[in-house]
Amino acid sequence: MTIPPIAGVGASPTVTGAPKPAAPGFGEAMQRGIQQVSDAEKTADRAAIDVATGGRTDLHQLMAETSKASLSVDLLVQVRNRAVEAYQEIMRIQV
Repeated sequence: MTIPPIAGVGASPTVTGAPKPAAPGFGEAMQRGIQQVSDAEKTADRAAIDVATGGRTDLHQLMAETSKASLSVDLLVQVRNRAVEAYQEIMRIQV
């Protein structure tokens, strides 16, 4: 019984074109999140100052902006805690 030889494989085609842009990393995502939380806090602070100085009397809007800022901070703290836990878990891995 004879075994036929394997035919040669031709060269792979060269792929040309622009390289894919890199996806934003974790650090960039965290920076954007921190900036958004900061903006929400500033908006809530401005609304509180406006209500306190009599600039506007829309308490509903003030409460909504304050709640949004509070939830944003809570979410950011949870993400930070998860990132710290992941880092600590990685550091516990025996090499």
